[in-house]
Amino acid sequence: MPAETLLSGADSGKNLGRNEGTLPLLDVQGLSKEFDLPGFRLFGPKKTVTAVSDVSFSINRGQILGLVGESGSGKTTIGRIVMRLLDPTRGSVTFDGVDLTSLSGRALRRHRQRFQMVFQDPYASLNPKMSVREIVEEPLIIHDLATSLSDRISRVAHLLARVGLSRHDMERFPHEFSGGGRQRIGIARAIACAPDLLVADEPIASLDLSIGAQIINLFSSLNQTEQMSMLFISHDLSVVRYLSDNVVVLYRGKVVESGPTTGVFDNPAHPYTRMLVGEGGTLRTLEPDTDKNSDTKGFCPFLSRCSEAIPACSVSMPALWQKQTSPDAAGPHPRTVLCHLAQQSPDWILLDSSVTLIQGSR
Repeated sequence: MPAETLLSGADSGKNLGRNEGTLPLLDVQGLSKEFDLPGFRLFGPKKTVTAVSDVSFSINRGQILGLVGESGSGKTTIGRIVMRLLDPTRGSVTFDGVDLTSLSGRALRRHRQRFQMVFQDPYASLNPKMSVREIVEEPLIIHDLATSLSDRISRVAHLLARVGLSRHDMERFPHEFSGGGRQRIGIARAIACAPDLLVADEPIASLDLSIGAQIINLFSSLNQTEQMSMLFISHDLSVVRYLSDNVVVLYRGKVVESGPTTGVFDNPAHPYTRMLVGEGGTLRTLEPDTDKNSDTKGFCPFLSRCSEAIPACSVSMPALWQKQTSPDAAGPHPRTVLCHLAQQSPDWILLDSSVTLIQGSR
């Protein structure tokens, strides 16, 4: 169902301040997040752990960006920062020209109508005491998108049909549905305001294969028919490859490779990406990291697990390189890699001219 149908009689795109220009819908720049470690310290600064470090990416209107990495790589943290469920330590999150990190209260709630989230655990994200109708109509009430009960019921019926449920499910409760059914309820709630951006955090991780495939097809349909942009977070590369236009690969909170999905998966440039893709599309379980030091400011964070390391990897952090032969080099997501090995190929250009190349430079 087109977004205009879902929002018939509601706030128009103009009232919501939509920018139909060429700017990315979502632009994340230099995003970092540090968490304080528990424990009392009488003297000295608090100990912190870095979950996300200097992450940048953008999503154009109607595009899907896949965010992949092992457990603990910072994927969910990034999704929650984009949704403003967490505040970043540093960096910016710009949505349609507006810096979300500068918003709070009513201003933030007004913009939240345009970006919504689908959570990994559908049961935990649904209020067990609320009926399906109450769950799905709640965003309509919060954002004043339906003025009467009959209007809300009509809209909820349309939304349930859109996600593959029936209007007869309205008065049922979450515990009466399977995992796939509960996730459909969560998706119906997320699209109730016809958002421009959907953040999907491991939405099929708790579902069996056949139900998960149905949910993925639903996301694909929402993207194609409503032109809904998505930040799709997953550990399953085969799903990301099927669904996403571009992909960002995370390792220990850093972006190690990014670019058009086909290019990254068909010809991975970073050793970590090559290890992931080598298992046929599903993230493999690698050997435990032997480096117990989480602070890798002086060397490559993947050093202890890399079979392709060169001397430069152990003495300096890799710089960011861009593939100059990429057909998308001028677009929002050119091929980039954070790896010393890139300096060995003339296809890659150094983005930061102030970086001094050492051992193994051209």
